Amino acid sequence: MPKTLSFMGFELPKVSPTELHRFEPAARIKDPVKFAAELDALIQEKMAAAEQAAAGPADVRDQLADKARALRAETRWTPSATDLQRGRSAMLRVFEAPQNLPLTQFARLAHKSRQQIYKDLSAHPRRLLALSVGPRKQRLPEWQLDPVRLNLTRQVLKLAEDLDPWTLFRALSDPLDALDGRSPVDAVTAGNLDEIVAKVRSALGLHERARA
Repeated sequence: MPKTLSFMGFELPKVSPTELHRFEPAARIKDPVKFAAELDALIQEKMAAAEQAAAGPADVRDQLADKARALRAETRWTPSATDLQRGRSAMLRVFEAPQNLPLTQFARLAHKSRQQIYKDLSAHPRRLLALSVGPRKQRLPEWQLDPVRLNLTRQVLKLAEDLDPWTLFRALSDPLDALDGRSPVDAVTAGNLDEIVAKVRSALGLHERARA
């Protein structure tokens, strides 16, 4: 069915003060110029609303698709060699930080054998979090030497089995707004463990699994 307002999309002629004489029997106009401007604005608004209402679903979809295309980049961004080198350098600085311990040192401080540490790292779900960069040997955050923080780490490893270690490391060690700028490993206590786990889950965008 053709639209009844076929002139939509074109700018309508402005209402002139002379044309306002037709309103004299019904209204007293003190300022014809201002009244004409307000009347013209009202008509334009009504016509725009009518045009939007008259647009069919396909028209609306086309309009939304056009807006989506305008927001989409013509070419997909890919990191340059320099970007990759900077990222790797940043990872190495974190990896080699004193608080991330070589496996042998971590095992000694945890009073465990290296074999037990390897078992904890390869268990499903993992029982320890370890970082690696390329062929370098693994390093373990020292916070896992603390029983409460180790419990937090293990619960996060269990609920996020498919996430890579660096993502989990950041989720546990970076400040969170929900914790007033503290990191989960700094904020956790035996009394608020469940609350901290829930906040880490939320930061990772994970849904709580339904209990059987």
